[in-house]
Amino acid sequence: MGLGIDLETAAAAAEPFHDTKAADPHRHAASGGRRGCCSRASCSSPSADDDPSFLLVFVWVCGGTLFVLLAIAAMLMWLYPTPSYSVHLTGYEGIDPGRAARIVSPAFNVTLRMNGTCADTALVAVTYSDVALGWARAEPRDCAEGRWAKDLEVVARGGEVGLSRRLRDHMASDWRSGEVELGVTVMMYRLAGWRDTVGENIPRTFDGKVKMTREVTRTT
Repeated sequence: MGLGIDLETAAAAAEPFHDTKAADPHRHAASGGRRGCCSRASCSSPSADDDPSFLLVFVWVCGGTLFVLLAIAAMLMWLYPTPSYSVHLTGYEGIDPGRAARIVSPAFNVTLRMNGTCADTALVAVTYSDVALGWARAEPRDCAEGRWAKDLEVVARGGEVGLSRRLRDHMASDWRSGEVELGVTVMMYRLAGWRDTVGENIPRTFDGKVKMTREVTRTT
């Protein structure tokens, strides 16, 4: 032809090359194996579908962990119970709520109830309209003795407390309505150590309310 190429000769020369590709039937298979390192089944991560006991083990582990946490919480609540306080007025003397004098020296029998806590020293003040009527100091030494629940009875006394006319009229009005509400502030101290030579910590303060009523026994 015009290019001077013998097509028959070129075809004969190419036959060995085609024969070599045909003689290696695994060539493409091997190449494909290198591109995809493994099958989908062999490369997938373990799951609950692969192991039927996976879910059972998971539930068992979670349940055991929850049980341990609940046990620890219960132990902490037993070792460190939440403190609670309450105050009660069991009697009073030295003051007539309906006709209070200008100068009074009252005494109030107060019971402080403590649960889940203790006090080595307690300061108690009884007030009416923010005027101190009586006060007391008690040293039960409960923390040193390991008592974590106790009723502490104190007598809060006031000596020659002056009452204004407005305050006396207010108290008389409250008494005619059936009750006179008093405030009780308690400051509790715990010794820094187990002996009183070590010193005292910052106090804990509790503010409560009690009521003078006709049902409360007057000791006068």
